[in-house]
Amino acid sequence: MMVLTVLFCLLSFQFQLHFVFPARNISLKCMQDTDEFLSDLNSVEPKEYALRMYDSVGKLGSNILHGNVDRLGSYSECLSTHIPSGNFQGQYCKLHILQDGADYSVGVCVPSSCAEEDVTVMSQLDILRFRDASFLAPPLSLLTMNSSSSSGGSVATCATGKFHLDTFVAVCLFLTLLGLVLPLAGTLYVTARGWGSDHRASPAHGTPSAIYGSLPLRELERSEQSHRIRRTHCPAHLSLCGTPGRGKRFLGATDCVLKCFSWQKNVPAIWTTKTPGSTCSALNGIRVLSLLWIMSGHTSQMTAWLSLDNVLEWKTRVLKNPLYLYSRSGPFYLGVDTFFLISGWLSARSLLKMHQTAENRLTAKVILRYYFSRLIRLQPLHMYSVCLLVALFSLAPWGPVWEVPKFHLDNCRQVWWTNVLLLNNFLSVRNSCNGWTWYLANDFQFHLTTPAILLVHGKSKHVLVLLGAVLFLASFTVTALLTVAHGLPVPDPSEASENATALYFLEYYTKPYCRFGPFLVGLFLSIFMHQNHQANILKTKAQALLGWICSLSIMFAVVALAYTVDDTSVTPSAAAALYQALHRTLWAAAVGWVVFACQEGYGGLVNRLLSCGMWTFLAGISYACYLVHPTLIILYNGLQETLIHYTDTNMFYLFSGHCLLTFIAGLGLTLFIEKPCQELKRCLLGSMPAGPGTF
Repeated sequence: MMVLTVLFCLLSFQFQLHFVFPARNISLKCMQDTDEFLSDLNSVEPKEYALRMYDSVGKLGSNILHGNVDRLGSYSECLSTHIPSGNFQGQYCKLHILQDGADYSVGVCVPSSCAEEDVTVMSQLDILRFRDASFLAPPLSLLTMNSSSSSGGSVATCATGKFHLDTFVAVCLFLTLLGLVLPLAGTLYVTARGWGSDHRASPAHGTPSAIYGSLPLRELERSEQSHRIRRTHCPAHLSLCGTPGRGKRFLGATDCVLKCFSWQKNVPAIWTTKTPGSTCSALNGIRVLSLLWIMSGHTSQMTAWLSLDNVLEWKTRVLKNPLYLYSRSGPFYLGVDTFFLISGWLSARSLLKMHQTAENRLTAKVILRYYFSRLIRLQPLHMYSVCLLVALFSLAPWGPVWEVPKFHLDNCRQVWWTNVLLLNNFLSVRNSCNGWTWYLANDFQFHLTTPAILLVHGKSKHVLVLLGAVLFLASFTVTALLTVAHGLPVPDPSEASENATALYFLEYYTKPYCRFGPFLVGLFLSIFMHQNHQANILKTKAQALLGWICSLSIMFAVVALAYTVDDTSVTPSAAAALYQALHRTLWAAAVGWVVFACQEGYGGLVNRLLSCGMWTFLAGISYACYLVHPTLIILYNGLQETLIHYTDTNMFYLFSGHCLLTFIAGLGLTLFIEKPCQELKRCLLGSMPAGPGTF
């Protein structure tokens, strides 16, 4: 009798846990909790917590033919579910399923005791069921053309909420906080000095005291200038002559640093609408409009990666329609080439000014100061943006689309040093940290060539022309050969295969020898304008009109040909290779004419629009905006619990919101990091011509 009883119990237990024996790789605790959950769900009167867990599971929706294949479910509902007994709570996991060539995800809610391996095995054994229907039903093959009923493998990844902290993240958090604390400390320090000056001032003399804690610090700045004259031979301008004591040197350095980081010193430098007389004021408008164009492209592209429920509709409507140029920054980010043009123009202008102040001698000291100035211009804010991304992504409570933020965080954890060395356009490009900063590596590498070109300019104008022709031809040839060799897409890599898209970025898009043309256009244009700055190059309005016609025609041709060149054929197209080699340089040449015409006084309405005062302030924070805006877009997309539906209205509102937050964040980064570092450079090196800059 006892044996029969035990046998009956075992049979009953096997019937209840029909998955126990085949699922030998599932942990015991997970098996027990999953059985309790499924039993409570499939009972005659399902318990509320079990219904909530099942309700949070991703269900098949509509609009599948337009790309709505991912079923995210409800992340927050799953995590908020607790079993009354307290044995477990809901845990959100995503099953990545490859079925009939379709790759999609299904969100499931399982007991918190289950590991990712447990969930993977349970999905493969089809254990998760409600009323004899699988949590993963119906299969996607039922709604796809020419598909079989066979199912591929599935792999589970479970959400952890916040990413784990380690030493690298802790260092980035510390540096991020330090960047916030220093300006506040400097502002309080300067304010306290101003109050101290008020209390020490004698009212009997009837003259107002110099208050350093107020704006615009005129008296103190004059006093500091006179002190600098007396301290000309003091090292780094940080210690007082005749005071070799370490304590006084330390206090002098601390005083200098705190003043450089104070808002009283940096706010007036940012909040201005005046452009220096020697700078082309139209560059401000070109710079800001190019930045907005790039931000529009990133808003569209980064949202389409993993966050759209109708991504196929987006590809059909946007990628093949010239009317949507704004959402792709032209034939794949021509706005970046505009920045390279501006960078080349300012690079030559800056070094030529340094050359003049050094008695027309381009010495090794001048070149080293030029390189150091560029590094100080780029790297402090660049590396702070890396720390900021790591800090934000480590603290954010991510939802069901955490993959992209985790990808960026892991990349920065592993290859941050490539950003320090400005080699992230050659090393670990596929898994780069802050992938959009490949531009800075290219820009600095371009600047390394500027002194050599200007040395040739000082020796022989004919050799300079020959050198320019060789450099242009070499860049065109390499680009064309790479396009043919790898079968690279031309107008938009988003339409190509995954392998072709990867090669596009690895072999062409991020490489300086393929992107050198626009920088050279700006550099040679600046040299030409510097040589003839006292002469009116354009003699008649007919010449100006002809130049405008050519410029606008080139812009139109570059854009139009992107939609007519065939880069989809099996054999590489000569037309596609030629277009790939020339179109970015031609675009830069067309924009260069706009700069030249505006500087020569033939800009007309275009010059008035581009030289508007409002652009000056935005141009001053544009570098910070460029660095931070992808971080904000990824942050927003990663915090979503549902996919975004693409419409023109939704994208416009997303773009508007990203612009507003980007300008606010860019203003903060410029005020907290960029301007203080520039002030520190002046404190260390003394006054010098403005270093080269793109933004």
